[in-house]
Amino acid sequence: MDHYLRFVNGVQALRRRVSALDIGMGGALGIAADPLPHQIATVRRVLGDSHIRHLISDEVGLGKTVQALMIVNALRWQDPGHRTLVIAPDNLLSQWQEECWIRGHIMAAIAGAVGDGTQDERSPVTLARPRDLMARPGQGARTISADPAVFDLLIVDEPQTMPRETIQAISQASDEFRQVLVLSATPRLGDPAWREPILRMIEPEAAALARMESRNVAEVLEDREAAAITDLNGSDCPRDWTQGFLQSGAARRIIRNGRSDWGEYLPQRRNHEVRLQPLAFERMRHEIAAMVLEGADPAQGIQGPAWTAARALQRSARAARTVLTELATRGGAVSELAEAARIKSLEDPGDSRVEALLDILSEEWCHDEGRAFIVVCGDNPTIDMLRAALPRYFPFLADTISVLRRPAATDVEGVTNLREIQETLAPLLSGENRLLLVGDWVQAGLNLHHVAQGIIFFSLPWEIDGIDQLIGRVDRLGPTGDRKGSRRVIDIWRILIEGSQEAAIADTVAALGVFDAPLPPLSPSELANLQAVLGRAAIKRKAALSVVPLTGNGTGLPSHFKGADPFIPQQAAADFDLWREKPCPAPAMLSELARSKETPIRREERAIGAWLKTITASSDFDTGFRRDKVDGYGFQTFWYHGVGERGRAGESPFALPSVSRDSWMSGHLPFIYRRSDISAPPRRSVYTDDGERSGDGERSGRPLRFFDHGAELHDALVAGYTAVCLNSFGTAKQVVQTSVKLPEGHPARGIGPIVLISVAQIDPCPDELLPPLWTPEAKEMLEAAPTDPQRRALSADRHALQTLFRALQRKVRIAAPASLIRVGSYKAQDGWQDLTEEEVDLCLKPITSSTNNALAKGRNARVALERHDVVNLIRSRQVATIISKVEQYRAAVLNNVRQELVGFAVQVSAHFQAEIRNREMALKRRRQSPPEVGPVELWQGQVAALERSLAMDRLNFSEATTFLQGLAGGSSFLGKIQPCTALMALIADD
Repeated sequence: MDHYLRFVNGVQALRRRVSALDIGMGGALGIAADPLPHQIATVRRVLGDSHIRHLISDEVGLGKTVQALMIVNALRWQDPGHRTLVIAPDNLLSQWQEECWIRGHIMAAIAGAVGDGTQDERSPVTLARPRDLMARPGQGARTISADPAVFDLLIVDEPQTMPRETIQAISQASDEFRQVLVLSATPRLGDPAWREPILRMIEPEAAALARMESRNVAEVLEDREAAAITDLNGSDCPRDWTQGFLQSGAARRIIRNGRSDWGEYLPQRRNHEVRLQPLAFERMRHEIAAMVLEGADPAQGIQGPAWTAARALQRSARAARTVLTELATRGGAVSELAEAARIKSLEDPGDSRVEALLDILSEEWCHDEGRAFIVVCGDNPTIDMLRAALPRYFPFLADTISVLRRPAATDVEGVTNLREIQETLAPLLSGENRLLLVGDWVQAGLNLHHVAQGIIFFSLPWEIDGIDQLIGRVDRLGPTGDRKGSRRVIDIWRILIEGSQEAAIADTVAALGVFDAPLPPLSPSELANLQAVLGRAAIKRKAALSVVPLTGNGTGLPSHFKGADPFIPQQAAADFDLWREKPCPAPAMLSELARSKETPIRREERAIGAWLKTITASSDFDTGFRRDKVDGYGFQTFWYHGVGERGRAGESPFALPSVSRDSWMSGHLPFIYRRSDISAPPRRSVYTDDGERSGDGERSGRPLRFFDHGAELHDALVAGYTAVCLNSFGTAKQVVQTSVKLPEGHPARGIGPIVLISVAQIDPCPDELLPPLWTPEAKEMLEAAPTDPQRRALSADRHALQTLFRALQRKVRIAAPASLIRVGSYKAQDGWQDLTEEEVDLCLKPITSSTNNALAKGRNARVALERHDVVNLIRSRQVATIISKVEQYRAAVLNNVRQELVGFAVQVSAHFQAEIRNREMALKRRRQSPPEVGPVELWQGQVAALERSLAMDRLNFSEATTFLQGLAGGSSFLGKIQPCTALMALIADD
């Protein structure tokens, strides 16, 4: 065993934990995404609050799902047993499942799923559709129960798209949840019917009071604000108003970010409109379409034969010809006109839009010959027409035009082969092709922003959500990098023929703002109403008048504390810039040259790469690089060394989850750790070997993991190496002595030659400091409860207190970042001298900075490098130095912790006071309402249960206050420090 590399790997595990607590924001940034300023600000705000009960109301396209996954990752990192229930509309369920695995390290279970391995009761995340929670006559039992005894966090995604009765049921179930997140770009808080259930989810104490007093929640919040303003007594101190907002503001738990706030970081849409006069036979087709639509009722939808025919008449001559032929057989005026138009289309099959398309492409390729475009054609005949026509004008397009057609099956999502789509897009991603022709359809969830940043509507879909989906495929959040100020522009062209039905639809959609910003989530009824508006515009061939843009920055909830909200974009941007400047916790072992304007995430990724190389060099485990057997996609693998005569499987220091020692086939884990390696579209699995087959003999890929905080493999390595380091190099053991051969160019050459190094991690609020779930007094109350329901209610109160303690733990960790202390000494001729921290880091960096990245390696010392009594003496001095540094750290951060806890304590006090008031009111009412009929014993039991509930809440308030005071005073601050030490002889390998 290489003791040096084992020690280094242990130190790196400690560093990774410090990193999670510092720049990783409690593990939140371990997901596979590049954070934007508003996302970091939102996650910090939610995780730093006393209670996680928030509405994230960002505009569409700003990454609400990613922010939710960051929060889930942090909560799971803090408490591995944490479980989340996500309730999402049917059309978002597959996206959630995909994002949970690709970005959030979670194989999410799906409520009611069978036979696919997703129905796992142990899964950290369970996904459910709204109908899974409802029991209706004739439909059997509910698929799943929103049970707060099972799940810690409830996430409700886009509630305004769900049936009203479902939202009422969800809001009622949310009362007992310890944590709730609502995600909605359009929460409709101005509408009382929608406002009340959403406010009930995020303000449960106010909602409970509203129910007891037969009022609405908004009124209770307004009264709460009025009382807080009275308490301010005319103060003009901004800090007082900020505290008033955090304690009593109606919008204190509502987060809203708009594109206008973050334009420097987001794609910008640039619209171009080309309006053309119709050719004679095109005008004829528009007149025929008008005749076809006579009598059509758009309130019944814009599907059916008449609408399909009218749509086809707007397309190419080839597409219209089939419709004209059919109409010519009907008789009457439409028949004569259709036959004339059909003959005209045969004589002159031209298209006024083709010339406009050629002008656009020619001008753009003159400026950038490598630019790629998506052309929306409308239907397959139009695709075929353009595929044949365009190479006549641009010869280089011959055989280099990519095409995505609508699948023939009706169940698009079920039959679409994503791998086939990837193969279609591959030439565009490589730059070989520069044009992608699509119909009026594109699969939801398919990201095309890697393919093109320009979309041309040669033909326009007649469905407003179809237009939004097509634009949304290219208007996506890409990698952060140095995104600020880059102004990534999405060009959108629409080619319109005057007097056409399609032009009227386009003008109405433009007035609704859909070309300028993403369409907000809409309920089925709202979407149907909008489609009816478009249908009427098509019939009249005029844009709808007086339509209101669908986007906006407001939430519809008035507040007297609106100006006191401290969570402003300017502060978020400033905090983001400070975060970008943060270095990795040393020793970082960066194995590659730094890049300009590098983010902490990029530096962390390079440090991970170096750690993986060191792990492999240590022979503890093996990492390798492989390529997908189908398309050559590159990824890394993690496994034990070989078995039997081929390797050293028995030397691994600890067992890993999901990795087998049986053979490489049965146990290696594919993974990536660079966000730039996430494919487009992101993949869930890879094919590592030709022999991989599922039970039915079909080729079966292995799940592709992302390696970072929160991932099972990553966290197992951190936990395993941390335990090994404490067990092998802790103060309870004799100091390990090892020789270290330093390759040429190693930065530690010249230090030593004998060094003693000790390290220790500082966690300002480790788990060991958190109070137990049950104190003796609380346990006594539980045992005195006579029924199971009462005991469950008391247990729920105690778990809620534990959740509060974990919120407090996060608050302290944010206020006082973790640290890794390193001290070292070297043996000089006149005795042992101190090493600087920088010199210690060089000794703990096995990788050289040379081009070959050679590694230092350890070997067992043949003779003792130093007498044990001397080594123990020096170690004792180093431990004393570490303790001194810990006290310095305490003094340096304690004041900041106290300041943060002041506001936290006020919020906690307000929470308990409101909850205790509600329980006192419920108890008083029950006491004053003895039963007129029925056994008095039942009434007495109800009163006793309410008394016991009130007593538990008061006890929880007392214990929370005591713990807060201990942290603020410093007596309950920091945990036990566990130094690890190693003695090394640094030998030049010449």
